[in-house]
Amino acid sequence: MNFTKRKNFFVEKKFQAKYILLTVLMLLTYTFLFVVIIFAPYMLTLYFDYPIAEKADAARVILLLHGTIWPWLGGIILFFGVLSIFISHKVAGPLFRIKKALSQVTKGDLSVVIKLRKWDDLKDLAEHVNNLIEELRTFVNTLKNDYDLLSDYIQELEQKIETKALTEESGRDIINKVQASRKNIEEALNKFNIPK
Repeated sequence: MNFTKRKNFFVEKKFQAKYILLTVLMLLTYTFLFVVIIFAPYMLTLYFDYPIAEKADAARVILLLHGTIWPWLGGIILFFGVLSIFISHKVAGPLFRIKKALSQVTKGDLSVVIKLRKWDDLKDLAEHVNNLIEELRTFVNTLKNDYDLLSDYIQELEQKIETKALTEESGRDIINKVQASRKNIEEALNKFNIPK
C-alpha cells in the first residue's frame, strides 16, 4: 500500500463536513464582526446629522471598501474553507484507518497493523490500538497453543484407554500436563477484566 499519496480527501464525510461547516461559520462570524467594525463608523456618519462634506467622504470610503474588501473576504473564506478540508483530513484519514483496522479485528484478522502518514494526527491512538491488537494476538496464540496441547493430551488419554495401558502414573502425568495448560490459559485470561 502506498501511504504517501492521498486519493480521496473526504474519507470521513460526516466528520469532515461538520468541521468544514464549523470553519466556514467561524469565518463568516469573523467577517460579519470585521465588516461591522470597518463599516460602522462610516455608516453612522451617513445616518446621523453630520455635515454634507463628511457624509460625502464617508460614502466614498464605503464605496471604496465595498470594491476592495468583499472580494478579499470572499477569497479568504474560500481559502480557509478549502484549507479546512486538508486539515480535517489529517484527523479523518487516521480515524478511517483505525476504524477499518478495528473492523478487520472484529472479523478475526489479527495481522492488522495501523500505519499512518508522516503528517497525520492521532499517531498516539494508532499506537495504542496496535498494542491492543498485539496483546490480542499474543492471547489468541496462547489459547491456540494450549488448545493444541489439550487436544494432544485427550488423544493420548483415549489411546491409553483403548489399549488398556492407562495406569495411575500415566493418568497422573496426563492430569499434570492438562493442569499446566489450564494454568497458562488462566494466566492469559487474568490479563482481562471480564464482566460477569
